[in-house]
Amino acid sequence: MAALWSQSHTLGIKQRAFSWRMDSRGNIFIKRKFRRCRFPRIDKISYSHLERLCAFMQDTEWKDLANNAPKLCVGTEKEGIGKFLYRLRPDVPYAQLSSHLGAIFYFSEVWEWNEQKRGMKFLLLSEDWQEKTMLYYRNSLNSESESTFLDSFLKYVEKEEQNQEEKEETAQKVGQTKLSAFFSY
Repeated sequence: MAALWSQSHTLGIKQRAFSWRMDSRGNIFIKRKFRRCRFPRIDKISYSHLERLCAFMQDTEWKDLANNAPKLCVGTEKEGIGKFLYRLRPDVPYAQLSSHLGAIFYFSEVWEWNEQKRGMKFLLLSEDWQEKTMLYYRNSLNSESESTFLDSFLKYVEKEEQNQEEKEETAQKVGQTKLSAFFSY
């Protein structure tokens, strides 16, 4: 069976579109496109890493996004979600998945967001991240299916209306041609 991808976007000033999915084991896969890459990159955040992230968030304190690439590289980034992910796997693009996870967990009502586009912070609302995220994932697929069906239906109606207009225009032109032929003799 083909994997179904949900569509979402990051929360920052420069909102970036991305696709994501969640498997039955609790792993999250994020698909994103980089400017200079021909194909999208797909990253897996394992259930194990997500559990550790949830444990990191459990102290009921606001956590900074903390995923600035240059600061992560030189080790000067403040403590936060991105830096935590970087410690789990020292790879800047992996640490920057914190922006994507922030959006997913915010929309899943697992984390609260301070609503700031700069200086983003997140707070754990629910330790039951897996169930809430899976529910959000399934609902997002259902709403996308409904909107895809509605879009397809509207395009069909629009095309039928266009075909009807073209038929009427053709009939009108044929009638005008017959009249002009009749009067030309």
